[in-house]
Amino acid sequence: MLAHPGEHRRHSEPTPLVGGIAIFIIIVGFVLFDADIEVGLLGPILLIFFLGALDDRFKLPSSLRFLLQAIAIWWMVGETGIRLDELGELLPGQQVLTQKWALPLTIFAGLGVINAINMSDGMDGLAGCIVVLVLLVFAAVFSVNDQLVSILIGGLAGFLVFNLRVGRSRAVVFLGDAGSTLLGFLLAFMLIKHSQSTLALYSPVTALWLLALPLFDAVAVLLIRPLRGSSPFAADRIHYHHILQAHGFSVNVTLAIILTVQLILIVAGIWMLHTSVPDYVQLIAFLSLFIIYCGYLWRFTGNKKTILN
Repeated sequence: MLAHPGEHRRHSEPTPLVGGIAIFIIIVGFVLFDADIEVGLLGPILLIFFLGALDDRFKLPSSLRFLLQAIAIWWMVGETGIRLDELGELLPGQQVLTQKWALPLTIFAGLGVINAINMSDGMDGLAGCIVVLVLLVFAAVFSVNDQLVSILIGGLAGFLVFNLRVGRSRAVVFLGDAGSTLLGFLLAFMLIKHSQSTLALYSPVTALWLLALPLFDAVAVLLIRPLRGSSPFAADRIHYHHILQAHGFSVNVTLAIILTVQLILIVAGIWMLHTSVPDYVQLIAFLSLFIIYCGYLWRFTGNKKTILN
């Protein structure tokens, strides 16, 4: 369970991929000791975790990973009933209900969040800090009184002690796919859960703003790669953290820039929510920023060396 230097990885020494294992043990331990966590999540959590651990060890095909992740989300919906039944006011004066499309749209959204967090796990501290930022917003802004939020913040705080480049030149522990996909799965569950029903804390469009930058990056990369003649799942260095580092920023400065931008996007989403900006206007703004990001990424990848090195 080691990440070895080489290919698109720039770390200097083999590094243990055990951060996700530690967080998984914390979650399962709390579930077994009867914490206030939905027991129906335990089976899907086990599937996501072991899939990620196997991928860390054996590098599974992308198609198999997506299939099993989709099965885990389907399992989660069946056990908890949490799914995207409504998308908000995406048409003026009209709430859009998903009806028979609820399950496939939930699977699609879940896959998006899982892989957005997974793709962000390419720089020390990035994925962990982004998830902590969203969880803190849940707790501080939306007053989510959920033990799962507290458990994840505590587990990630312990992990980040060993993953951030604070007082050291490199991380000594990585999350691994077992950790990043597990965090993405749980974040997807919470984002969907708190955006549905009459007790919803925010609209589904607001949920997009809470994770805007990782979602921009993940979808844009999957679009640009094939347009540039590469596989959508090819290993390269065109993610948002790679772009900032290519412009000469250090790892810690890059991390600070990304977290600041993501916080601004979160504040924008919360401001639009509390000022009753219609969902369709919020969505247009979100998609406009996404198109701008895609345009920049297209220009950035015009140099083939940027993609491959």
